[in-house]
Amino acid sequence: MQKIFNYITKGQGLGVKYILLASVIISFIFSIFIRINGADLVPYANDIMNQMLPLKIENGVVVEPQNTIRVAQLKSGDVAIPLPIIMDTTIDTLDTSKAEKGFYLTRTAFYVINDNEVRMHTLNEDVDLVQDDYTDEIKSILTWTAISMFFIGILFIFVSYFIAALFYALCAQILGLILRKKYNFDVRMRMSVICFLAVYILYFLLSLAGLESGKLIFFITTLLLQSAIIYKLPMIDNENIAKNENVWPTEISEPQTEAKVEVKHEAEPTKKTAPKPVKKVAKTKTEATKKKAAVKKAPAKKKTPAKKKAEK
Repeated sequence: MQKIFNYITKGQGLGVKYILLASVIISFIFSIFIRINGADLVPYANDIMNQMLPLKIENGVVVEPQNTIRVAQLKSGDVAIPLPIIMDTTIDTLDTSKAEKGFYLTRTAFYVINDNEVRMHTLNEDVDLVQDDYTDEIKSILTWTAISMFFIGILFIFVSYFIAALFYALCAQILGLILRKKYNFDVRMRMSVICFLAVYILYFLLSLAGLESGKLIFFITTLLLQSAIIYKLPMIDNENIAKNENVWPTEISEPQTEAKVEVKHEAEPTKKTAPKPVKKVAKTKTEATKKKAAVKKAPAKKKTPAKKKAEK
């Protein structure tokens, strides 16, 4: 637990690498699930295809079958369930205002209808399909679908989880204000990623055991885990943390003081060398005094009494 706390308070980044790792794992599991379980549906898919065949399209128009209405069915024993896959070659254009959700093929176009939109695709390619065993082709399509879903799933899951982490980071800020503890965005983001993924793994394991939970329970559980972590975490002086580095102020204060001391030592010699011109002035003064003393002593050399005795 202490390692988790250290990562939250002193770690680097926003926890994006854990979101990406979770996205890859979940997308891989989902892709394997599609490939394995989809293989059981291949015989049903082959039967549905043969219900709509033969089909021949030339120059953008269905030429076989003509004036025919077919509805695909999922058959299991004596039970037949109609599917929203309909072929109607009695018309060229579908009246989408009266059509229900599903896939429609007319003489000249293919329609996809859902709750929000209607898509129409004109028949441009020539097609000639007959009733046959398409098991290998369906398995190949299933494999490529699983591979495509793996990469698409990584992107979709990563974006979804990152947005969820941002939301829970905002919730962590509110919880911090309630508990009178303030943390910067990086700390709250790492905390949110850890809590979100931990709760997600927990409920995923519970779902495997047959215990389902709603989104509200998931949300409340994540908030409770965040509150417990915030309560245990110490206060952090975020303003004194070095920018772009997870270094505490005590670790960067010593080099600064040493730099100041070095500057002082370098400045001291400049002050000592400054008074050199004063010494030269002192030397000139002493020379001047010596000259004055010599001038004063010069008249004393006159010996007038001696000269008078010599004359006598």
